[in-house]
Amino acid sequence: MTLTAPSPTHPSPASPEALIPEARRRGRRRALRRAVFALATVLVAGTALLTALAASSASGGHGLGGAGAVAASAPRVTTCTGRAVVEPSTLTLSCADANAALTATRWSAWATAAARGVTTFAVNLCTPNCASSPLRYFRGATVVLDRPVATARGERFSRAVVTYRSGSIDHRYVQLLTTGGQA
Repeated sequence: MTLTAPSPTHPSPASPEALIPEARRRGRRRALRRAVFALATVLVAGTALLTALAASSASGGHGLGGAGAVAASAPRVTTCTGRAVVEPSTLTLSCADANAALTATRWSAWATAAARGVTTFAVNLCTPNCASSPLRYFRGATVVLDRPVATARGERFSRAVVTYRSGSIDHRYVQLLTTGGQA
């Protein structure tokens, strides 16, 4: 009686059939490394862009999408923290209770008499009362900052007028702004 070894069910390590799955694994690993590298590159570039935009906003710069060059003599708007800024993308209008704010604002003009832009207007409509009512957001609202006043630190806009639509009705919200003190 002669015993014969059973035929192998797995290909030998040197056979071409064994090399194909390994080549596929290496190809997938290379593709994964390239994807991770591309993602890391995008994240680094995005972080750099956000840092530059934050620095621009913090310094009162224009950021992207602003009205362009603003004259050095153009009035500023005073934030609730007392900073004077030009073309802010967000601005709290009612500093005492934060019940009205501009968000995602794009300025189309910033001049000596007035500043104009399009914004998302956030306001507490106080329904049923101010304490329990959340802010409501109105996209596509228009904002005008006007009535510049002279202060010890330069011209400041003293009024904001926001026009927004609720349902089919246009509403107007007028807020006197803090100016940081008169000259």
